Amino acid sequence: MPSVLPAILCASVMNAPANEKIQVPTLNNELINSKLMDVAKAVTLQFRSENLKPDEIGISVYVPSLNLGGSYRGDVAMYPASVVKLFYIAYGAHLLDAKQLTMTPELERGFKDMIVESSNDATALVLDAVTATTGGPELSEGELKAWMEKRRSVNRWLEGFGFKGINANQKTWNEGPYGRERQGYGPNFEFRNSLTPDSCVQLLSLISEGKLVSKDRTDWILGYMKREIVADSKNADSQSKGFTGSILPSGYKLWSKAGWTSTVYHDLALVQTQDGRKAIIAVFCKGHASNETIVPFMAKETLKAIGIIR
Repeated sequence: MPSVLPAILCASVMNAPANEKIQVPTLNNELINSKLMDVAKAVTLQFRSENLKPDEIGISVYVPSLNLGGSYRGDVAMYPASVVKLFYIAYGAHLLDAKQLTMTPELERGFKDMIVESSNDATALVLDAVTATTGGPELSEGELKAWMEKRRSVNRWLEGFGFKGINANQKTWNEGPYGRERQGYGPNFEFRNSLTPDSCVQLLSLISEGKLVSKDRTDWILGYMKREIVADSKNADSQSKGFTGSILPSGYKLWSKAGWTSTVYHDLALVQTQDGRKAIIAVFCKGHASNETIVPFMAKETLKAIGIIR
């Protein structure tokens, strides 16, 4: 598949002035959209024996140096699994910058394990801390309403920047919610976490370009997201080996947050080439979580389409 941006991808990354209002990147470039449509066709063809359907995947891309992006079903929300954890650390970084949250060694351990190890137990601590809530027995209707308003803190913060189609207010689970946590999902689980590929790429773009939080907190987040890639290290972790890190050439750099359950398999990644070019991608797949080759193939075809890999 020919590259969309063979020459201008070499342009240098330009950050907006610190006092410029935060603008969420738009992901609607027609040429990139068209190429991602081709990627989607290639993916469904490759996995036709799996009966992979076009509406079971979503792809979003952003090239920071060009301020250009596009998507295939990027505005369609899916259950995000552990990808949502990036939203929680981003909000935590905002609160720390604003002196509205106090870091402790235990909370630092929670943030680290939430991103590095994708620990659900650590995520429970973090979400309680950043929203000033706790789990526990069921609540009365009025108490639950007040509790849920606090839990919506991450959503309100991001909606203020123009994020759409997201719900990031639930813990991630090994077994499932009980008590007030179960109440908070709604009777039919209508309030479970929900993110679009676009929203994930947009958030990571703002983080990686230093537009969302301070430089120290930007470095803090990206430090936890840094992954070894399979081509260069035997120490590549599961969030690299089973995802974008498995298809990157030697010398590339990767920052990522993967998410998977028995029903979904997703990756959100910032990729940097040997010569410094960057791209942010989100590749989502639902209904085929048992096949760990679909998302790496999606990532490879996506990065090929925009000239990041050959």
